[in-house]
Amino acid sequence: MTPVRCEDVAELLPGAVDGSRSVDRRTVRHVASCLRCQAELARYHGLLRRLHELRSHRPELPAGLIADVLDALDASVARRTVRSALAGRRLAYGGGAALGALAIAVTVAVAVGRSGRTGRLGI
Repeated sequence: MTPVRCEDVAELLPGAVDGSRSVDRRTVRHVASCLRCQAELARYHGLLRRLHELRSHRPELPAGLIADVLDALDASVARRTVRSALAGRRLAYGGGAALGALAIAVTVAVAVGRSGRTGRLGI
């Protein structure tokens, strides 16, 4: 029979404390005779007790916190809306400029093509 090691017991203790895991008699006997494992078990019991206390504790919210959060969200949405509108205008202005440049290039190409036939600029 192999002896029970404290390292092995330490892995079992969290589940044993919260009830999600059962332990065998050898482990129970080891914990009963080992001060190190008893201290570890006490730490887990304390941690579980503090977690239960936290679950029932509801902190008071500072006055006006919800209004401040909602105002910040409204401001963020407004900034995004303005940025989106500006980006759309930039895209429209860029497209218009590109279209204008294309029109000028086509006009110049037509003019150069006509001047090649007539010998003068046909604008």
